[in-house]
Amino acid sequence: MGNEVVFKLPHTELAALQWLSQDASAIKVLSLHGWLDNAASFIHLAPYLADFSHTAVDMAGHGLSRHRPAGSFYHLWDYVLDTVSILNQSKQSVWLIGHSMGGAVAMLVAAIAPDKVRGLIILDNMGPLTGAPQDRAVTLQRAINKMAKLKLGRTSQYENKEAMVLARMEGFTKLSKSASKLLVERGAQDDEQGGWSWRHDTKLTFPSPFRMDEESVAAFIQEIKCPTLALMASQGIYANNPDFVEQRKQYFPWIKLQWLEGNHHFHLEPDTCFTVATQIKQFIDQN
Repeated sequence: MGNEVVFKLPHTELAALQWLSQDASAIKVLSLHGWLDNAASFIHLAPYLADFSHTAVDMAGHGLSRHRPAGSFYHLWDYVLDTVSILNQSKQSVWLIGHSMGGAVAMLVAAIAPDKVRGLIILDNMGPLTGAPQDRAVTLQRAINKMAKLKLGRTSQYENKEAMVLARMEGFTKLSKSASKLLVERGAQDDEQGGWSWRHDTKLTFPSPFRMDEESVAAFIQEIKCPTLALMASQGIYANNPDFVEQRKQYFPWIKLQWLEGNHHFHLEPDTCFTVATQIKQFIDQN
């Protein structure tokens, strides 16, 4: 299952799972999970990446990591600061693997900290979500109104973990029971009244106060100079939008893109993770 570690950063503490190689000079891999997931997202990939020293982080507000203070949002650039702060603790550069939201974060990190990132692997993600400039005021208004009404301590209650597993299976993207179980195991907490609730920060479910426009995203992607592998899931979030994937692909100076069988969590699902791992390993070995 990996070893539990904690990264003490100047501004917060982040939990992580770590699978260290016996080889002290092994390539370092840092994995960033998606929205409302946690480090367990990479448990099925880990055995296939045993040649590397692999760390999967619980991003702020997720899993066992600290929540951001009251009144704080969860901006992509906050996660970028967290990730760069982890990378700054070592002289060695890493391969970044990012799934979904973690992919968007990894892309921004690769753009602004090129000396820290040897290569980039994005799983069913092609960068940050965007918004049109004319929608900015409404987007901010919606987020601020939601934040202003926040009542601390109010979370969804479940009778048992099994109920949470079933709820997670039917979440924003569909998950198999075994995949859901791994995320729930790390993402659930006993609420001391005999029930169960999610560990993640309620503020994570609030709408984003700001979204970049397409031009801004393109400008970031064009700064990514390292080898990049994009693996897309054939039943994932871009299944009906291959043109968008193709458009974003054009921004990269150096990218290999491949569509693989599976759902949005194809790296976590037992029947598809081997194919994803094989592609990742080959790409790292060749570059």
